[in-house]
Amino acid sequence: MFPRLLSRSSMKARVQSGNITVMAGIAIVPLAMIIAMSSELVALSSERALMQSAADAAALSGAQNLTLVGASARQSTDDVERFAMAQVGEFANRATVSFNASQGNDGSYTVDGLAVRSSFFGDLVPPGGFRIEVKSIAESLQVQPLCIIGGEDAVGGKAITAANNSGVLAKNCLVHSNSNFELTNNATVEAGTPRATGVASGSGFTPAANSGALKMVDPFKDKPMNWPTNCANVPNGGAQTYSAGTITLPPGTHGTYYTITGNAVLKLLPGDHYFCKRLDVLGNGRLEGDDVVLLFAFSFSLKAAGNSSVSLSGRRSGDWAGFVIVATRNNGNKFIISSSNVDKLLGTIYLPWGTLEVSAPGSVAEGSQWSVIVAKYIALSQNARLVINTDYEGSPVPVPIGVGNQAGGKNVPLRLRQ
Repeated sequence: MFPRLLSRSSMKARVQSGNITVMAGIAIVPLAMIIAMSSELVALSSERALMQSAADAAALSGAQNLTLVGASARQSTDDVERFAMAQVGEFANRATVSFNASQGNDGSYTVDGLAVRSSFFGDLVPPGGFRIEVKSIAESLQVQPLCIIGGEDAVGGKAITAANNSGVLAKNCLVHSNSNFELTNNATVEAGTPRATGVASGSGFTPAANSGALKMVDPFKDKPMNWPTNCANVPNGGAQTYSAGTITLPPGTHGTYYTITGNAVLKLLPGDHYFCKRLDVLGNGRLEGDDVVLLFAFSFSLKAAGNSSVSLSGRRSGDWAGFVIVATRNNGNKFIISSSNVDKLLGTIYLPWGTLEVSAPGSVAEGSQWSVIVAKYIALSQNARLVINTDYEGSPVPVPIGVGNQAGGKNVPLRLRQ
């Protein structure tokens, strides 16, 4: 009797065990689906973030290029769309991805993105597969030409300073310091937008200056500086002082230290002038040149003092088109303007490691149709008034890409509107 009872009990246990196994198996199926669906939704969220990031990057790139003048300098919408596609990488192999870029009349740039990929149960949930739609609109915050950059960017540094009764008059353009921008005494700056990456201090700003701006990169940092002849191989012409007459200097590499004083005139013929020695214009001396650029190596610079006069127009063509005075990147010297008769500096003054020191008792460069200054330090004092004009359209000297009304690239502050 007992064996039979044990047998029935054993059979009942086996039946119960089988039921539990079947129920557990049934439970595992939806649990596995939930896990799979959760993983898929996490992946979908990551893919949406990837698409949005690609659209944002492409829109910002397009907005940057809208600031460049001339169709040849701009990215086409096709270029921007290809740029966006490159940002999504391998995801484009798992989904049908497309981007559409367009330029707005208000200076904005829009990129729309769409990705469609497989979904649950053979694209039944949702029907047709997952759709990821993104949109990004970027715009440039710069509506004024870029006229002055003080490049010193050390914390606590002073890239642009003005003291005494000196100042800058640049009504229609952006004047930027990569560190502090300091006005002392009665110094003034009247500009379209005065601003500093560090702190703008002083009461003479019109309008009020902005502090904490984004740092601006050197717009010409990648520009080659190739000299036709190394200064070490240039014949030493010694020092020559001229106090009368007109001295005509053809373009080329100059190994003579020229001092122009008295009533002498140094006339530079059109072309590139590479100076391996100093150039001083003193007394009533005069320096003049049309379609010229003056380039100074390592420890050499230009000084205009006394009652001397300077009238220079930059290069109209060639590698240095748009430039009028340039120093090499290892040249930390001071370029001094203390004469009030420096009426024309038409073009770009580029001193990536040097200082432009202006202490003239009056206006400087007011006769230029336009001027741009990119220097490590810019220091004004006494009664000097640096005048920056912006008549780009009427000038025979072209504006280099990256400054003036051709400012672009990383120098242009941007934002995402959407």
